[in-house]
Amino acid sequence: MKKSYNIFGSFLVCFMLVGLAVYGIYFNIKSNKADLILQQQYQRTFTDMTDYVNEAEKYLLKAMAASTPSAVSNMLESASKCSAQAESCLAALPINQHSTEKISNYLVQLGDIAESWSHRAKTGGKLTEEEYETLSSLYGYAQDLSGVISSLNDNLENNSYAWDNMDKSTLKRINEPFTDYPDLTYNGKYSVHMAKTEPKWLTGYDMDREQCRSKATKFFSKICNCPAEEIGFEYCGDNSLGNIDTFCFKMSCPENINAHVDVTKKGAKLYSMIVSRDIASANLTPEQGIEAGKSFLKSLGMNNMTETFYSIEDNAVTVTYAYEKDGVIYYPDSVKVQIALDNGMPVAYEAHSYIVFHNESEDRLSKTNISQADAQAMLSSHLELESVREVVLPNNYGGEYHAYEFKCTVSGHPVLVYVNADDGSESDIMLISENGDGFMTV
Repeated sequence: MKKSYNIFGSFLVCFMLVGLAVYGIYFNIKSNKADLILQQQYQRTFTDMTDYVNEAEKYLLKAMAASTPSAVSNMLESASKCSAQAESCLAALPINQHSTEKISNYLVQLGDIAESWSHRAKTGGKLTEEEYETLSSLYGYAQDLSGVISSLNDNLENNSYAWDNMDKSTLKRINEPFTDYPDLTYNGKYSVHMAKTEPKWLTGYDMDREQCRSKATKFFSKICNCPAEEIGFEYCGDNSLGNIDTFCFKMSCPENINAHVDVTKKGAKLYSMIVSRDIASANLTPEQGIEAGKSFLKSLGMNNMTETFYSIEDNAVTVTYAYEKDGVIYYPDSVKVQIALDNGMPVAYEAHSYIVFHNESEDRLSKTNISQADAQAMLSSHLELESVREVVLPNNYGGEYHAYEFKCTVSGHPVLVYVNADDGSESDIMLISENGDGFMTV
């Protein structure tokens, strides 16, 4: 009997050991698969960034060669879009942001300057000689950036696109062409004087890395519906993003969900988040996704947010929300959220503008000198009015102004026309793309 018990016990121990080995192999395979998916995503992002930089470089050269304001406007508009996409890709790569800070600043300012000059050229405004020289300088930096990316690509190819094994000397060199890149002051929201704007939503004291890591873990565990103690993390570095200092962390949970999370040092607010996970077929409508985004924002302390524009792609809805108070939309207080339509999980989030501008001061809304009726009378007779609401818009110098937003159609195409409520000027006109895939400004 005792011998049988020993045999059974030995069998049980062997069975448990085999089970543990199989269990370990299974989760090791899952972990390796998740890492492979993440590396492939980084590789696609890097390839996209390369293409956008090359296109921006070409459009800058075309703008320098163009002779008419309309041609200059078209080329600069395309350059602006490409540089914005390139900067977005750069921010999503697993590179310490300090090593690419100058490059990111260049891409942001290039997009902002090109957009500003493009709008002016649409009305016949020409570049001054000084602005042409600035454009030529920006083109030169675009050439330098292409060379930097080529060098970085060679290093990645030699390391099978393993970012963790990248040659440190290459990372050190990528910023060298931008060492002397000037801090540009111009009529735009990313001018150097704008970068010094003190964020209004951040209050309290600076938190240390561990406090911010704890807050990031709570954010991530909540959206993953995973216990905080099961969340893995890795410190990615400090970032300085337009006068907002953050700690960056790489988070992971056992369900093959990974993310890069930036948390502000002051106040430990969620600044940005990019989640890597497979999104299955959509089970939610866009409207349900939009509501899920609102619930997520409420959990972060962002109340009274309303959707303004959205787009749908790859079974996810990307929504721009803005703060609303007493029927007035505050566009400076905006935040962007991407919601997966399979289960309503937020998979991307960025709140720079909200953090910089949001405050609930009673005297924030200026008194109007122009009535809604008088503003409406200034509209073109060719417009068919659909609706009107009061809004607050950002100006180019860190401030904001009160306006009326008229939603109209012209020749069957929807547009938004903004009339300044202080002086009655037609401050902006935005084209709208309205279809089954979203409601977007153009």
